[in-house]
Amino acid sequence: MSLNKQAILQDIFQNAPPLNSEDDCAENIVIPFLQRLGYTRHQIGRKVSITGTSGHRFRKQADIVVYINQRPSLVIETKRIQHRLKEEDVNQALSYAQLLEPPTSIAVLTNGRDWEVYYLDKDDIGGLEAVPEPQELESIVLGISGTAIQTEKRQAAERLLVTIENKADLEVAFRECRKELAKEGLIAESAFDELTKILTCKFNEEKRASEGLATNRFTSQWLLGSSPLIALQQMFSDAKQTFNVFPTGTQIQIRSNETVEKIVRELEPFGLYGFKTPLGLAGAGGDVVGSVYEAFLTGTLRGDLGQYLTPRQLVEFMVEIADIQIGEKVLDLSCGSGGFLIRAFVHVRKKIRSLDISKDEKDRLVSNLVTNHLWGIEINPRLATLCRINMILHGDGYEHIYTGDSIRDDFFENTDGRRTDLAAIEQNNATKFDVILINPPFNIPYEDFTSLNRYVLGRGKAAQGSDYLILERAISLLKPETGRLLVILPHGVASGVSETEVRNFMKANTYIHACISLPVGSFKPFGGSNARTCVLYLMKTPKDNKKRFLAQAERVGYDITSKYYREIDLNDLPVIAEAYYNVKQNLQ
Repeated sequence: MSLNKQAILQDIFQNAPPLNSEDDCAENIVIPFLQRLGYTRHQIGRKVSITGTSGHRFRKQADIVVYINQRPSLVIETKRIQHRLKEEDVNQALSYAQLLEPPTSIAVLTNGRDWEVYYLDKDDIGGLEAVPEPQELESIVLGISGTAIQTEKRQAAERLLVTIENKADLEVAFRECRKELAKEGLIAESAFDELTKILTCKFNEEKRASEGLATNRFTSQWLLGSSPLIALQQMFSDAKQTFNVFPTGTQIQIRSNETVEKIVRELEPFGLYGFKTPLGLAGAGGDVVGSVYEAFLTGTLRGDLGQYLTPRQLVEFMVEIADIQIGEKVLDLSCGSGGFLIRAFVHVRKKIRSLDISKDEKDRLVSNLVTNHLWGIEINPRLATLCRINMILHGDGYEHIYTGDSIRDDFFENTDGRRTDLAAIEQNNATKFDVILINPPFNIPYEDFTSLNRYVLGRGKAAQGSDYLILERAISLLKPETGRLLVILPHGVASGVSETEVRNFMKANTYIHACISLPVGSFKPFGGSNARTCVLYLMKTPKDNKKRFLAQAERVGYDITSKYYREIDLNDLPVIAEAYYNVKQNLQ
């Protein structure tokens, strides 16, 4: 008879000391839990060193490895109880599983309260009850003992761990690439375009190698046998077939073999593509795209357009409290490189892979998610291209990523020639959106009469800010009664006298469900802005409910005093998210 694992865990928590670290979680929650399942202490390894296929020994160690007959059979990656489990954690745990000797196919990720169970050869994601008991794990091990994990996948896992461990080194590599491109006269936007092409080549080469289709040519060794520039041009020609995101006729602009050699040498050690997991692709996009953005979108391209990277911590928080459901249609009207859409994809895909339905039905739901339910519009063609690449890497599709001005335009087109009419969607409740997530360009003035006259908040004015106009358009695109909007806006909208008109417009057209104040400097590392901001959660609900959720974040998981992005452990956002869910039902 199977054990009641939830009851066991609750009992352990009742007797646990304060939990302040990963080690506290491992020693006081996870190991006692494993022992209650029937594992002996000598079967449980702590801080197990990981060595790559190249002999590289990683600084980070697997937190817990469970052994069956001296064979590593289960990897458990533990996190602080305050930590929200994220995609990078999954990538790390599955990479450890592939690089153990011999490898194992099962990995568990937990912060003590939340448990996720992953199998390298399955698309299912299990919860606490899926943690195997000793006899079950032994049968799993017997079933895989004769199965060899492909060398390419193990090498991909090693490259991915190198990247996770050395984010600072990756940023240095991007800066070095920028210097090399500058020598060719490629600066600012041109340098950004060129690095996007080069990274697309690297993505594609790692993809082909991971799938066993061809040798990875994005290596210094490969370039020795040919003209580096000709080799890169051929890689890009092949990559354009996989990533149909570049305008017709786009070519590599580098002219020097030496530049190609240096850039390939800088980027070669890092893994950007990763390998297949139940969440999609390990290592795809995310921090890599953010690093590219910070290194190359400078001055003109970022500040003048009011475009600021939305930090991962805020993206995760907003998607978490939005709690997007399977089948819901999601939109970002200023999607940038796709942060909200990627996180929404991972969030919903995790729900799908956790369902107790057939694999074919899960695949159908995931395909529908990618092809029908994730929509983005981006005014900057460079960022739109990066978003499409990011979407392909994570979910194999970008059907509804469009380029255009979501304030002025109605008709939008993607690189496949697909067109959509936003005005028509506004007139049809059935085609409107369930969830809209946006960090709009801040206060870019729109001054032309035609644009201003389209909006209640623009009529009769000489100018109106982009953030308020895009707010109005977002509200018009929400499904009646059930639609919800999460948006980052200047804090004055919540209480400032000068923003009374905007606030009254929101009250007249939505229910203000929640307001989370962010500290001054939340966007300082992402463009130098010291503006105080907030996250507003608006609902298209007919209920006249006077209750709403209010919170103030003082710490957001990164240093808000520096112009450079640097992660820190202190983060109020997960605590606020948990507090929100504790009272959510009382707000209905």
